[in-house]
Amino acid sequence: MDKDISKIQEDIIKKDIRKVEKLWKDVEENNTLEYHLDRMTKDELVKVASNYSVRGITSLKKADAVNKVKEGIINNIDYVLGLLDLDAFLYLEEIIKLDGKKEYFGSELINANYFRNRGIMFTGIDQGKLYVITPKELCDIIKDKLNDNLKSIANNNSDIIKLSAGLIYFYGVLTIEELSKILKEEYNFDFQYEKFKKLLLIGEEVGFDYQIEEDFVYHIDVEDPLFIMEERNKNTDINFAKFDRKTLLKAAKPDYIEENKQANKLEKVLNELFVIDKNILREEIDSFSIAIKNEAPLDEAIDTFLEAYEIESEEENEILKEELKKLSLGVKRWTLKGFTQGEIDNKKKTIVNEEKIRRNDPCPCGSNKKYKKCCGK
Repeated sequence: MDKDISKIQEDIIKKDIRKVEKLWKDVEENNTLEYHLDRMTKDELVKVASNYSVRGITSLKKADAVNKVKEGIINNIDYVLGLLDLDAFLYLEEIIKLDGKKEYFGSELINANYFRNRGIMFTGIDQGKLYVITPKELCDIIKDKLNDNLKSIANNNSDIIKLSAGLIYFYGVLTIEELSKILKEEYNFDFQYEKFKKLLLIGEEVGFDYQIEEDFVYHIDVEDPLFIMEERNKNTDINFAKFDRKTLLKAAKPDYIEENKQANKLEKVLNELFVIDKNILREEIDSFSIAIKNEAPLDEAIDTFLEAYEIESEEENEILKEELKKLSLGVKRWTLKGFTQGEIDNKKKTIVNEEKIRRNDPCPCGSNKKYKKCCGK
């Protein structure tokens, strides 16, 4: 068994080395687009061509494929530039200001790969140093296009991608149509549906925490997207929870976990009872919250969590179970359209007692807003 694992690890390392060797080859003084495209593999050329809707590359000889891809890039560069987000715009602007050649650093991997997949930047080694290179003819074409108007478009593209990622974090799974509708109606965006789909794909490509499958998009922590969607759709009496832009932009960041007061309290209780690394403890609490979001049975999720601890008394066991139950009530659930179970329970109580609540009274859901501006709308 150990030999099998070693063989798998060795194969992965060899594959990674081959990938690196393809990316980083010595470059000549020749800085034409044709030269850099010719250094790509046929599969890489097909990938570049797909970003310009250029078809029929696989059946061509290498030289003909290079010429066709080159023509597609030059003729359709405006289309690709119109899909840039702000980070990509600023990175491209920096390269162009340096006359198309910039020393590469590891933190630039996402941007370098993004532009390489579009035949705008290429990677190479010159005198032992790693560089990202934009061919001269592309620099000449692009430099006048990097204006304030394109920067504004890029900024808007960034907002669309980030707010989408934030909404997906809270809602778990949405059809692309649903997500498009929410962005237009709740956040006043105006975009063509096809462009929106392209931007979502770009967001996935550059590392936002969601995946796209056919006509729907889901957060990477969702275990069964179709199940979550089916369960959510049963809750016809619940509208989608509303989130402001600031909250969504925060939630869009990779590996984001929302703040939860009850999680902090649980962490404090566990630290008092056990000697445990704080990072590991936080990961275990986050895993419990994700299990709740995935609609794991509460008792099962609690038992799984407590298995990691040597609990000495029944009293400790009951205290921790109670704390975990409280935590579960404060987790924003995907099937509840971004609400917590606690919020839903409070809304139901509000409906029963709404005649007793005056419009200017504090809302009983705990939002600290007036009733008329919250659940009493």
